Order: sequence, then C-alpha cells, then structure tokens
Amino acid sequence: MEDYANMRAQAETPKEAAELLKGSKEQKKILSQYIKSPFDCEIERVAKGVFVLGVAEAETPEVSQDCDASKAITIATNEAVTKIACAGARFLTTKNVNDSKISAIGSFVSSKAVNPMAFQCKGDTIYLVGKRCGEDLDCEMEPSHLYRLQRCIEEGLVASAHYISRRGLFAALIEASAPHSLGFDITSDAELEDMEFLFGESPYFALVTVDEEQENEFVDTLFNNNVPVTLLGHVTKGECRMDELSFGNIEEYI
Repeated sequence: MEDYANMRAQAETPKEAAELLKGSKEQKKILSQYIKSPFDCEIERVAKGVFVLGVAEAETPEVSQDCDASKAITIATNEAVTKIACAGARFLTTKNVNDSKISAIGSFVSSKAVNPMAFQCKGDTIYLVGKRCGEDLDCEMEPSHLYRLQRCIEEGLVASAHYISRRGLFAALIEASAPHSLGFDITSDAELEDMEFLFGESPYFALVTVDEEQENEFVDTLFNNNVPVTLLGHVTKGECRMDELSFGNIEEYI
C-alpha cells in the first residue's frame, strides 16, 4: 500500500497516476499473483475432498493516528469477507491469523462453483455492486449485500466478481483485466472528481461483470433486494479507457 499511496500523492491527474502505476513494482507483483491464480481466495479441499473451502486473507493497515487497532481490524475483515463473497463461497467465519492478518473462510457447493475475479469476455457489462454501511472503509459491510451477490454467483448470473480494495477502482479494473489481457471502457461519475473516482477509496465493494443473457435477471435480482448496483461500462479487447481518456493497453501494466 505504501508504494500505491506514494503514487497517488505524486500524481495530479488520472493520466499521470496511471502512468506511475505502470511502473509500480507493488502493482506488478499483485498482477502476477492474479495471472497465476485468478481468484479472490485460496481454494482448499478438506475431508478427502468432500468439502471445498475458500480462504481469503487480508492485511491489517498499520496502526496510526488516523487508524487505531479496532479500525484496522474492521478494514481487514471487510476485505477478507468481501473476497469470499466475490468468489461465490458461503461465508462461515473469520479468524485472526496473527497481529497483521485477518482470514475469512467460506464453503463452495462444489469445486466447479468457484467464481473468477478476472474479466472473462470482451463485451461483458461491468457493474459496481454494494455499498458499505457508512462512508469510511472502517464501516462494516452490509451482510445482505454480500449475501445477494454470493447468491447471484451461485445461480450462474455472474461472469466475474472482484473486490475493490483500498487501492481504489482503477487498480481493481487493472487487476481484473490482466489475467486474460482484456481491458475496460467505463463512464466517469458526475458527482466525483476523476482522481477521487478512480484512485480514491471506493464506497462500492465489488466490480462485477455479466454477459448479455444474464444481465437483466442479475440487475433485477439486486434491485429487488435493495442492493446498490451501478452500470460502469463494458469489457474491451485490451484498451483501458474512461470516457474520452485512454490509459493505454493492459499489456503496458503487466
């Protein structure tokens, strides 16, 4: 996070921030991990393979004047639990791995039910899903939002789902694009400055893609259950774009 925080502090425009991200060793390491395993959690088989579990870990932020120990634990717990939901697992429990990590555990209906975090196909529609109970990252997730997303995944309505971390929306988009060398074409938020929208702390917790056949049912299901869902854009062949601003090709970030 320190590398990413320094990058945001140096950049004055989204274009400058994106250029700095291309040279970020921290981001390249994260992308390498997702390319190797495009899931938001580790998959484990237990009881001789009868049960399939998902285990997601999240590092707690450093305790500081602006982030006490309780806030740090809540932020890490939110991240770990959201990873489990995005993978399509039914949440079971959380535990402290050590002083610096929180682990969330969930179960899958089968080994084939694990949902990828990576964009799957050019033309799929991208949505922002769910919101925290408050404006800050230390606010707890709304459990019903996570549950409904997990159920949509289980019912086959979702092509991919990726949690939006403290690094912000742009980083999540790049991470979801990298495994299959795809890109994105999104629309900016009229209520937010572009830097805040792309590189600030997002109030949404998941970046979700759906195909044309499942889109209406997916949106209706979330809307009817009071889960915030916002159309963001669509998956491209490799170009990364917002409105008329191009951030280059995804290959430049890998």
